Amino acid sequence: MLIIGAGLAGLSTGCYAQMNGYKTHILEHGSRPGGVVASWKRGDYIIDGGIHFVWGHRPGHPCFPLYRELGVYQDNHFPELNEY
Repeated sequence: MLIIGAGLAGLSTGCYAQMNGYKTHILEHGSRPGGVVASWKRGDYIIDGGIHFVWGHRPGHPCFPLYRELGVYQDNHFPELNEY
């Protein structure tokens, strides 16, 4: 399976495809994976181009099982939107 883009959607697609027995190859035009959650260094500065909170990260939310299954949510602390 050829996947274009190594953002959250492309990486998740790759994980699920491999969980189901497919061989995958992910193409990314940038130098690093991550899409909108990537950060990079320029000079003395770190530029965080990513999201700063994860929507649906609490148990009971429909997205929570997805995060657990993909290994995104383990013992990580995600700030609440009102905290951010």
